[in-house]
Amino acid sequence: MEFYLKYDGPLKSNAGPKDKHNIREYLYPQMKKQWDIKPLNHLKEKFLTDGRELSVLKKVDGVIFAPLVSSVLEFICQLDITILWPEEPGVISEHGGDIDNRLKTLFDALQCPDINQIKPVKESFADKQPFFCLLENDKLITSVNIHTHTLLCSKNEADVSVLIHVMVKATGLMMATIGLSG
Repeated sequence: MEFYLKYDGPLKSNAGPKDKHNIREYLYPQMKKQWDIKPLNHLKEKFLTDGRELSVLKKVDGVIFAPLVSSVLEFICQLDITILWPEEPGVISEHGGDIDNRLKTLFDALQCPDINQIKPVKESFADKQPFFCLLENDKLITSVNIHTHTLLCSKNEADVSVLIHVMVKATGLMMATIGLSG
């Protein structure tokens, strides 16, 4: 299964829980929609019902998450990421930090938060359960390809535009997931 996620906004290096959660909130409607279209829409009951053998639901400090790429489904993913930022090519960003720490922020925002990351933002999950996200854990990312270039339409010097091409792969063969991964 392949799809794209898009994020526009600040992408700080060494971001705190609230900054990571803002990215997670931005991506939430896109991940929710992914579950509402083919091929996942036919499998929602099987994968999003607590107590079922193939349920991807994960509870963290009382908040229920629905990560698509999960060890339960034996999925991994490859990411092809394009980051557009307001600097010229080859220039280390003056406004958001270096690329490796920005990627750590992005990877943390793509996964279910741990208990320390969830406490400062717990109240924001009240009306969004399950909370749809890409990854159960960023250890399930097996390959990353990064492209950077100049963002020509930035209103804020700290903002970036990120396009994430997600390629979901199965590590095991299960009848329930046939047709979901390439």
